[in-house]
Amino acid sequence: MMKRSSVSDNLEPGNGPKSYSCLACRQRKVKCDRCTPCSNCVKAEKQCSFIPPVRGKRKRTKPPREGLHAKLQRYEELLKSYGVKFEPSGDFDASGSETASQSDVQVDEDAAPPSQRSNLEETKPRLIIDKGTSRYFDCAPWSSLGNGLHHPEVGEPTDESNIQDSGLFFEPEQIDKPKSLSNFHLSLQMLPKLKEIYLDRVDPMIKILHFPTFWTAATDGLRDHQSMPTDLEAVIFAFYLATISTLGEDECQHLFGVRKSVMYSRYRLAARQALTNAGFLSTSSPTTLRAYALFTACVRASYKCDTLFVLSGVAIRLARKMGLHRDSSALGLSPFETEMRRRLWWHLAYVDFRLAEVLGTKPSLDLSCCDNQMPLNVEDEDLYPDMVNPPLERHCITTTTPSLIKYEVMESLRKFSTLCPGELRWEALSCADITIMEKDSIISHIEDRLEMKYLRYCDPSDSLHTFVSVMIRTSICKMKLLAHNPRQFANNPIKVPQSERNIFFVNAMKLLDYVIFMQEGSHGLEKYTWHFGTSVLWNVILYVLIEVRHRKTGPDVDKAWRLIGTVFSYYPQVFERSTGPVYTALGKWTLEVWDDHVAALKADGVPEPLAPDYINAINRCRRPAIESPSTAKVRAVESQSAIQETSDQDRVQSPSNEGNVDDGGALDFYDFPSLLSFEMDPNEWVQWEQLVAEQGGFSQGNSM
Repeated sequence: MMKRSSVSDNLEPGNGPKSYSCLACRQRKVKCDRCTPCSNCVKAEKQCSFIPPVRGKRKRTKPPREGLHAKLQRYEELLKSYGVKFEPSGDFDASGSETASQSDVQVDEDAAPPSQRSNLEETKPRLIIDKGTSRYFDCAPWSSLGNGLHHPEVGEPTDESNIQDSGLFFEPEQIDKPKSLSNFHLSLQMLPKLKEIYLDRVDPMIKILHFPTFWTAATDGLRDHQSMPTDLEAVIFAFYLATISTLGEDECQHLFGVRKSVMYSRYRLAARQALTNAGFLSTSSPTTLRAYALFTACVRASYKCDTLFVLSGVAIRLARKMGLHRDSSALGLSPFETEMRRRLWWHLAYVDFRLAEVLGTKPSLDLSCCDNQMPLNVEDEDLYPDMVNPPLERHCITTTTPSLIKYEVMESLRKFSTLCPGELRWEALSCADITIMEKDSIISHIEDRLEMKYLRYCDPSDSLHTFVSVMIRTSICKMKLLAHNPRQFANNPIKVPQSERNIFFVNAMKLLDYVIFMQEGSHGLEKYTWHFGTSVLWNVILYVLIEVRHRKTGPDVDKAWRLIGTVFSYYPQVFERSTGPVYTALGKWTLEVWDDHVAALKADGVPEPLAPDYINAINRCRRPAIESPSTAKVRAVESQSAIQETSDQDRVQSPSNEGNVDDGGALDFYDFPSLLSFEMDPNEWVQWEQLVAEQGGFSQGNSM
């Protein structure tokens, strides 16, 4: 920490500093050097006025100094009021000279009992920042006892093994952990290339680092590995891992000369060890928490969804402990610290919200305790640690915009949560307490706001702008799809109106179009596909199949079959005999609906259509007893799938995927329901969502 400098030594007695701060600094609650004019007003180019503060009349003079026994008795009474049971000190003598007098404990003439006085202190939360750590106290007495005092149960680990407790929250690796991380650091000559890749592919998707500040600290720290702080080393290895996660196989071979799966496994393990060295599980360092957040964003394909949900809960609790859920501007922090803490909290909140959605549960209740404002739509160059005033928001697309869109969509769901205001779930859109007209009105309002704030600034020639446009439009389609979800008519005597069917069918088809648009990687979008999610995709396919079964024929049905085939081509697991339950069920339902489609064409006197290659491929693995008449085409599809499987071998296999292969044989004996049951029984939707959650639909991304 910087030492306070005394300006009075260099000034004459008549021109010395004021005994009070200027009016502008008092209003902004910042430190004033009390010169005329002060440095803050000079920097802000504002008029500096020294107006004496008006202080209220003191009600009581300072009480006598509290004695040791009186202070001990007061602390014991506070602890008793919070239910702490202990034996009173044996050497306490109530008749001694240091017995607590009335003036020792009372606050005013109407002195309250200890329990009530502790309630008064509860209204004074406190944030303590010291040497890069952040500790937040919500309630008394710990918020009022000083920087170094904690609950008696809070302390240092008493056993050496407890220091490594952070490793318990990671799934076991087949490779032994590295003894030293020094050999894993990349050369300074390699860093500029990694920086370029990170800023282009990772930074717009996960906006939690202030890259100029991080880059300066990282390059300085890498010149001396041995003296590098553990929290800085953790975030550097998370930076390595994030950059490697976005590389293609050819890029990885060109940069490092090894396969991507090798580099990814190596630096995933190194990043884990760096987090363990930093003691992430008990950290009070926002830098370590950023490293942890970046790490968990890069291991979605390696960890089970259930594990990620637990890891997300750890991040939320660490953030609460650091006070990130409270808006830092109200805690007296600088504009730079305020903005960086906002970015980190909102990222963690969104990840927890998405994971809870996939698993079919509610997000952490900690999210409802937040009063933190959203980050500003600014670039990193608009922020610097010594800034005095908050930056002005940009009215354009920035690298922060993709994150802001996710946060705005998440917050918009609160408008639909009438039964539980703290509940943040997409299912709130299907709430029966809100009429369809009210839902459409709210969605239209959200769409107009996103149009005015972001869409009108999108330039189709810029890949980031195109991605922002896709994000907004997919979010609106998803809202409309859930608001008009056919699930709400299950087991309902009211027949589904055709207008409702048209709305959810059109929006489901649009979502499939956007999925294909992203997977094709045109317009430079391939660099963002590593962050693209599929948890919603399988529900959309189910919606389309239900409606195609209802319509049977027509131009829209033909288009739906083309879209389904194109989407399946990006997920060859559908064509594998031993695969996950979601792929097995979708393959079975696709064949059922195709058979209904062919039968309807025959009934209309239309010749039987030639089955698409993907139908033949699914038919081959789901109905092995039936040989397809077009053997050549099936072999061609199988050859193409084999090529795809060969390329997929370079990917790191996740535990969830391995489990799906092992369980594939048992799936042949599982009786999946027919699509008709989804229109009759609402429980079928619940079971389907559980099936998607068990397969770990979040593991492939979180943007959709």
